[in-house]
Amino acid sequence: MQKVCDTQLQQRLEAYIVEMGGQRRAADSIGYSEAVISTYRRGKYVGDIAKLEGKLREIFGNLEQAASLYNIDDYVSTSISRRVYETVRVCHLKGGLAIECGDAGIGKTKAAQKYISDYPNSSIYVTVNPCLVSISAFLKLLCRHMKIPTGRKDDMWFDIESQLRGGRKVLIIDEAQHLPIKTIESIRAFFDCNPELGIVLIGNAETVTQRSGRNRESFAQIKNRTKMTEIRRTAQITGEDIKLLFPELLNHKKEIDFLHMVAQSEQAIRGAVNLFSNASDNENTTYDGLLAMARAMHIVVR
Repeated sequence: MQKVCDTQLQQRLEAYIVEMGGQRRAADSIGYSEAVISTYRRGKYVGDIAKLEGKLREIFGNLEQAASLYNIDDYVSTSISRRVYETVRVCHLKGGLAIECGDAGIGKTKAAQKYISDYPNSSIYVTVNPCLVSISAFLKLLCRHMKIPTGRKDDMWFDIESQLRGGRKVLIIDEAQHLPIKTIESIRAFFDCNPELGIVLIGNAETVTQRSGRNRESFAQIKNRTKMTEIRRTAQITGEDIKLLFPELLNHKKEIDFLHMVAQSEQAIRGAVNLFSNASDNENTTYDGLLAMARAMHIVVR
């Protein structure tokens, strides 16, 4: 007997496929093969339909509930993110190296992501972590982003270097504080072979202030080729930035001042956004509501 599919769930799946940019990506996200998703869409699935539809309901339910919560998705041109963006732009147009570093959560990554969305055809953005910092791992990361086959380190390096040539390109590397000396030297070599290439290293303040030994020597080699080295701090976040981030509070000075104080603490902009988001979900963004939520989140400001 033909199993009956939930037609409303099928319709939601169709919308999800569009949101994900195709059936293959949707299938990967759901955790089923593309063939299973295709047969389900046509009402021909003969497997455990209750299990599949249960998973779809959970996924779509989570998405709907998440969408109902407060969230700042759009890029906001704060004083810091705007300057980081400008650094990337100059580096892109003039070539050379730039270092953008500073306190966590102040808008450096948001600026880089905005730049990539504005110039997707001539900019490359990667984020490293402790698992992706060896020369081989980093080159594989770049190859994946640039649609280059992976292989031996020397072959990957030559293939990447070849694609970075011409047309004025910029390579943006986030979380650069994790990079060891040999990987830094391999990155520097891209510029040495192609002075028109822009390379921007983004990381925390330790990227340039607390390196020792050979790592410090390696960054000194980069600094000799660097057009700009900037260190951004939470103390540079302005009250105007807070008004841009939270337009709902434009005429609420007490609340703006409190969030400004949070943003200038170790919480930074990210912490202020999280605080306001939680208070908004709690339906109380007054000063008292923000203060209560800050206490609940164990946020300490002076």
